Amino acid sequence: MQLLFWPFMIASLIVSIFAISLKKPKLLVLASIFILPLSLYLAATPKFAIWGLLFPLFYIGAAFSLRRKYIGLTVLLISPNFFLIGWLAFIVINQ
Repeated sequence: MQLLFWPFMIASLIVSIFAISLKKPKLLVLASIFILPLSLYLAATPKFAIWGLLFPLFYIGAAFSLRRKYIGLTVLLISPNFFLIGWLAFIVINQ
């Protein structure tokens, strides 16, 4: 199971950095697809029931803001995904 989640989570972060640096909104849509398995898994847990489904939407919103050349808003919209994956990595490492 973890073979599916961690590579996709890391790939979504790397692709989102490339999307901002290359100014390609389509890459942010690809990043939202990469984070979808984690999002669905979190949506099945009681603590992240609705919140888990928002993380791919942050990437989609960032794609729209990148298309309109709002780089600051794009960075703001993808930052929750970085915090989530960083928090999950911290939890897993400190178990």
